[in-house]
Amino acid sequence: MTARRANQFPVEVNGQRLWADLSLLSRIGMMGDGMHRLAFSIDELRARQLMIHLLQKAGLEVRTDGIGNTFGRLPGRDRNAPAVLMGSHIDTVPQGGRFDGAVGVMGALEVLRTVREQGLAHTHPLELVIFVAEESSRFGVATIGSGVMVGEIGPDQLEALRDAEGTQLSELLARMGITPEDVRRARRPPKSIKAYLELHIEQGRILEEERLRIGVVTAIAAATRFRVRFVGRADHSGATPMHLRKDALVAAAHLIAFVEELCREKYRGRVVGTVGTLALEPNALNVVPGRVELGVDVRGVLGEVKQEAGERIMGEARRIGGARDLTVEVSLIKQEEPVPLDRRMVEMLRTICRDRGIPHRLMPSGAGHDAMKVARVAPTAMLLIPCREGISHNPAEWTEMEHVALGANCLLEAAVRLAR
Repeated sequence: MTARRANQFPVEVNGQRLWADLSLLSRIGMMGDGMHRLAFSIDELRARQLMIHLLQKAGLEVRTDGIGNTFGRLPGRDRNAPAVLMGSHIDTVPQGGRFDGAVGVMGALEVLRTVREQGLAHTHPLELVIFVAEESSRFGVATIGSGVMVGEIGPDQLEALRDAEGTQLSELLARMGITPEDVRRARRPPKSIKAYLELHIEQGRILEEERLRIGVVTAIAAATRFRVRFVGRADHSGATPMHLRKDALVAAAHLIAFVEELCREKYRGRVVGTVGTLALEPNALNVVPGRVELGVDVRGVLGEVKQEAGERIMGEARRIGGARDLTVEVSLIKQEEPVPLDRRMVEMLRTICRDRGIPHRLMPSGAGHDAMKVARVAPTAMLLIPCREGISHNPAEWTEMEHVALGANCLLEAAVRLAR
């Protein structure tokens, strides 16, 4: 048996139980090509019901707010004190992985169970939150549940959201018995939250490549998203000479290459750029493409740099279109600001890692999280654990049980420190 260091936290989570919970959740929405728990889908609702059952079984006070966020609360000595929140999400992208979001939810549940079972004293309530619709895959907007909770999203914004099949989110909510007034009431008073902690897989490969166990997040990158539409002319692919073509797809290809070169060279390490969607018309093998629409995503933790990169890409789109005698339309989808996390909480997490002898580093998160919404109203921090080869949003997404347990143990110590 290994001797315990004097400064080591005296209690640990049950890693095997935590792993079993993750396996149980992964059965809901699992298909041959990955996880399919889209926001407000039948499988996502089934997963929420499972979580409610587990929260109740753990002896927590359970409630669901007006948008569908689910809470499990462990009262402290002062029931009216602001709560220390922990959590994440359980919805997935299409063909997603089993750990994205789920690690933070199940890790927080295991923390609350451990505190309750071990009788760890705490003044502030400890609370798990399972946010709905963190992923943008279905309705095109991310972090809906946390956005509603902090008051950034209301009924008017939800009214405009539709999925690819034309289903309006507000109509879907109405069928579930959720009214606009319910959504408004889901806004939580900021004074009711002392702090927010989120455990998550890295969704990148830095920790694995540097052989580190924990990443302490300093800031969350934000996205600038926009659509670019090139409109040329559809022509016969055999009868139209090359010099007479107005090929919208060739213009799009030049822009895609520009995005990669710009972000790899000029903004290396500061900005990442992705062309994630591409739609062309008439999309026929024997027709010169007459219309192409691209979706561009530019992210960084420095707001001015990210904005500058986005503007350069938009400008290049117009230049390419003009040079090829095409019509160019650029429309902004979203302009977000990067979110720095709470410095004192970051330092607390660093201290926990040092005291435990855990190889770790400070790092930004390139992926968006519910934490970026909560950080606007309460002190917030995040812990990242490695995932194999950095793969995420993919059926091959994987992390090890020891990584999950270690992250949950750090989460446990941080939550108890904050709740004292």
